[in-house]
Amino acid sequence: MKALSIAGGAILLVGVLGWLALSQFQTLRTVTYVIPPGAKQNIETGRPGAEFPDEIVLTVGLKDTIVIENRDDVIHSFGPFVVAPHSQLRKRFDTPVVYEGVCTFHQDEHMRIVVNPAPWDFSVN
Repeated sequence: MKALSIAGGAILLVGVLGWLALSQFQTLRTVTYVIPPGAKQNIETGRPGAEFPDEIVLTVGLKDTIVIENRDDVIHSFGPFVVAPHSQLRKRFDTPVVYEGVCTFHQDEHMRIVVNPAPWDFSVN
């Protein structure tokens, strides 16, 4: 009976470790924002441009991806990234980083992206 308990515990442990290892290869979360048509004109006339937080927090280990769809007729800057009119930016971050910069479709024209390190690390040093 004790051998069965040990075997069951070992199988459970292998299953949990396998799930954690495989989850590093999947996109678990996609954060999507849409720049609406006329966002630049709205900002220039004092109206809201696009609903967009001042700070976005992502995690490398979760393979978080950010998607920005530009439905406006002008180019928009998103920190170090440029989103052409009627196009989409899709970015997955592989390393921890903090970006701060200009955001042309945000009312206060400032943005910050914080990409945190993985909550676990299976790499061999």
